[in-house]
Amino acid sequence: MKITFKIMVYTALLCALAFIPCMAEEPSDAAEKRAGGVKSLEKRIKQLEDAIGRDVEGDKWYDRIQIGGLVEVEAGYEKIDFKDPAAEDETTSDVDLATVELVVDAKVAKHVDGHVMFKYEEEEVFVDEGFITLVGTEKYPAYLIAGRQYIPFGYFDSFFVTDPTTLILGETNEGALVGGYRFGGEMVDIAVGAYNGKTKKFDSDNTISNFVGSIVVAPKEGIMVGASYTSNLAAADSFADLVQTDLNDFVGGWSAFVTASFFKIKLIGEYVGAVDEFEAGELYNAADTQKRQPAAWNVELGFAITEAWEITVRYGGSTDGDAGGGEFLPESQYGAVVNWGLFESTNLALEYLHADFQDDYQISDTIVAQLAIEF
Repeated sequence: MKITFKIMVYTALLCALAFIPCMAEEPSDAAEKRAGGVKSLEKRIKQLEDAIGRDVEGDKWYDRIQIGGLVEVEAGYEKIDFKDPAAEDETTSDVDLATVELVVDAKVAKHVDGHVMFKYEEEEVFVDEGFITLVGTEKYPAYLIAGRQYIPFGYFDSFFVTDPTTLILGETNEGALVGGYRFGGEMVDIAVGAYNGKTKKFDSDNTISNFVGSIVVAPKEGIMVGASYTSNLAAADSFADLVQTDLNDFVGGWSAFVTASFFKIKLIGEYVGAVDEFEAGELYNAADTQKRQPAAWNVELGFAITEAWEITVRYGGSTDGDAGGGEFLPESQYGAVVNWGLFESTNLALEYLHADFQDDYQISDTIVAQLAIEF
């Protein structure tokens, strides 16, 4: 079953790659103007491009600094129905400040850029990103990023307020050293890096023992495809919390994605998965007797009704996303979101998602409204 599904995903990605070049045109800029939402590899690449292209404005320190930020306020309602009739169903609702980000970028010298992001989330304030970027010249467009960063694994773009299953499985924020090179202007970006992940192996030292590599290709305006590999999928931020013990061995992870904008439509497709199985009891539940090879996928199709209005549908899910107890990822997830750009850099989103977990352990229905501004 797992092999059959992987073949289906590969086939869908290949079909999309063959189909979208003929249809791609200059993409709608509605998504680019939308505040809030999931942060993707595309935005991180743009951040790198800004660092490369930013000039030193003057001798004064304040001339070299740019400040930006994000504020997200959310109201949500969730209803969870459990398969077990003895378990009481749950209904929750809340209004809260979901996220605050304050970003400081400094052009220290012609080839040196500093970046710090302070973040408030889940009632905690912390440094989410802090790194130094060294960049080359137009003739030799190499770069080196050193510090706390999101390593170049996965794509994770989304129109939705709620993170896609691919991001939950694979997003990794670590202290890392990442080097890369850009070919053909901005057409091809290749990056490799090393980091010390959160999870460890039995009888191993606490050393830099994980690596990551990625390639992103933008063959035409509005089209981007890519693939990436990490030697330790269990080092991912959310996934690491589900690891029950030190690992017998690291299990690598891989990701492939395609995104295309044509006319007023944008397509996002991504697959993230483990390349091998984790031993029984290493994930989710120490008493689990089955080996697990988690994988997740996400497909979104968005349509810009006007410059200010977008509507998007999502279908995603996972295999081996939990041990039958609703611990981690839903087996299937689908829904829709409407984004309304009220004003410049101001967005109001209304989202509905339905999720089914493995063995029908639980079914959830969620409605979220988010008001977000960027500055």
